[in-house]
Amino acid sequence: MTKACLDDILARDPKLGTLSDVYHRIESAINDPNSSFEAMASVIESDAALATKVLRIANSSLYALPGGIHSIQRAISIIGTQQLRDLALAATVIRHFEGMPITGVDMESFWRHSIGCALLARSLASFRREANVERFYVAGLLHDIGRLVMYMHMTDSMTRILEAREHSHDLLFREEQWALGFNHAQLGGDLLERWQLPVALHEPVRCHHDPNEAQRYPVETAVVHAADSMTNALRMGSSGERLVPPIDEQAWARIALPETLLEQVTAYTEQHYAQAVEVFLA
Repeated sequence: MTKACLDDILARDPKLGTLSDVYHRIESAINDPNSSFEAMASVIESDAALATKVLRIANSSLYALPGGIHSIQRAISIIGTQQLRDLALAATVIRHFEGMPITGVDMESFWRHSIGCALLARSLASFRREANVERFYVAGLLHDIGRLVMYMHMTDSMTRILEAREHSHDLLFREEQWALGFNHAQLGGDLLERWQLPVALHEPVRCHHDPNEAQRYPVETAVVHAADSMTNALRMGSSGERLVPPIDEQAWARIALPETLLEQVTAYTEQHYAQAVEVFLA
């Protein structure tokens, strides 16, 4: 059902279904065994706005690198090719929605929520000592992208769903499910799949409200699921949810971190939150 709905949306808005080719060119350069840091850097630098954003991210408090990073090539050599690819993707997606007509949505609040979830997911992954924490960051950043699509292209349905939520006082994603037969997470996962992004991104997005449905990336999904709940609890922006979705016990067990670490996870997020918002939304 979600794919049929997405097909209808993309027929009316073909631009939505096509992510900037810069990301896919970056991906091709990374996957080319004969490619060099210089070649990868040149792809990013071909988009001046993207290059500027990536350098701002690389010089943010997330990395706290001495002396600063003044070139994309140096950023790649220090931060890593996969990590830079993921950060470039994050910047590309936020820019993809700039200027699109979205009524009734506080876009700054939406992205603040998304960035908070991204930071919390990255923090949880760091404490788990995951090899590439940026993929958790990007999955967290994109977790509610389906709701943005609903606000853009399913305005009447979302109006009815929001009105129903006022009477039921239930979680918004459950109201979506009852009204439509699917929720924003499933729609978002389908969109990322249509953009030809890795399963490691679109499965955690698709299943972040049903973490036990994840087949290939259950840990990544569990982390995004928990991070979303924590972001709502900390009131870091909002994508429309007023209540705090509970953290599934099995998902938390899958993350395998003691609850005593939550204070440190939260402190890490709050330490970097203001600058991350400034970097991504500037």
